[in-house]
Amino acid sequence: MNDEKKKELFTEKIVAGSRSYFFDVKEAKDGTKYLVISESRQSGESYEHNRVMIFEEHLKMFAEGMEKAFAFLGVKKKTYNLNEIKQIYPKAYEIWTSDEDNRLKLKYQEGIAINELASCFQRQPSAIRSRLAKLGLTSV
Repeated sequence: MNDEKKKELFTEKIVAGSRSYFFDVKEAKDGTKYLVISESRQSGESYEHNRVMIFEEHLKMFAEGMEKAFAFLGVKKKTYNLNEIKQIYPKAYEIWTSDEDNRLKLKYQEGIAINELASCFQRQPSAIRSRLAKLGLTSV
């Protein structure tokens, strides 16, 4: 049993209704790493288990196949990187202060454009529009 624990390098469990999925990264005796995807679901009084093993040399092809399947199903991949966004908009995703709210109200009422406000407040244009709506200055 102790030998088995040494071989498991990583595990992630996802519970989805009556099914549980496990993503386990293991290491063979020769040092080769592989991924085991397991499904466990209750069937009456017992559990059914299904497993797929993907070896290290096939992981890239497997990931590409999964991405294609997800795209077909309409599952969207995260398309932004927070560090990249913060290089352009340093205050992106930060909490607004009351001082910023007051300044935003004044500048918006002066007729300053959204893109210029985004530059001034160092936030994304979408964040400016959302904040203006929250402040009751525009409709969503």
